[in-house]
Amino acid sequence: MFDLVLDILFPQEECCICHKPGRFSSRKPWCYDCEANMLVLQCACSTCDICGKYLPEGGSRCLDCQHDRPRFDIARAVGPYEEPYRITTKVLKFMGRKYLSVRMGEMMAEKIRQEPLYQNIDLIVPVPISWSSLQQRGFNQTELLARQISKHLKIPYDPEVIRRVKDTPAQSGLTKEEREKNLLSAFEIPHEHKVKNKNILLVDDVYTTGSTCRECTKVLLEAGAARVCVIVWASGKGV
Repeated sequence: MFDLVLDILFPQEECCICHKPGRFSSRKPWCYDCEANMLVLQCACSTCDICGKYLPEGGSRCLDCQHDRPRFDIARAVGPYEEPYRITTKVLKFMGRKYLSVRMGEMMAEKIRQEPLYQNIDLIVPVPISWSSLQQRGFNQTELLARQISKHLKIPYDPEVIRRVKDTPAQSGLTKEEREKNLLSAFEIPHEHKVKNKNILLVDDVYTTGSTCRECTKVLLEAGAARVCVIVWASGKGV
């Protein structure tokens, strides 16, 4: 029903990525050429075994994970944070094209099905965005993605599990150390019984330094979660 309403309210006559004219919808928001490009980029280079960052120089683990292994079990992205993945992220977040979350969430669910380490997920939890971003956009893009993943995997999601208790400046433009300091004590789990002994799937849109996912994982595990896995739409490059 959500998909149908979006298609009726927001009929699309061009590809949201390259603007090629045609008939598009929430299930087909971009053209075949752009989707083919997405599929090629998914296999363009190796990825870190742990955090899923793309490694143009090869290898099995990025330097960040070698020096400071994240507490989540695994993180994966649908594709690298470059065009066209970067474009779709910005169109969803900053242009308010919520209908994109339908196909993006479906592809994230497909990625999860392909990876055995994602088995036995009990609950899907979106990363909360800052209050200022929520006021500006009127929605949390990670919640939209989590809703679609929940629909395809038939696993419940709860957008209230992690609460933002500190409004923080935008992470873009900050160093890894600045991002970590920025997010320190920014999240809490108000109702620990919701995550106690559960396997959590944490959903975000982009993984760059991993600071947000690391901090959210920390509070989830401290609240009693059994394990945390992460899925994102796009991931940055590692070395």
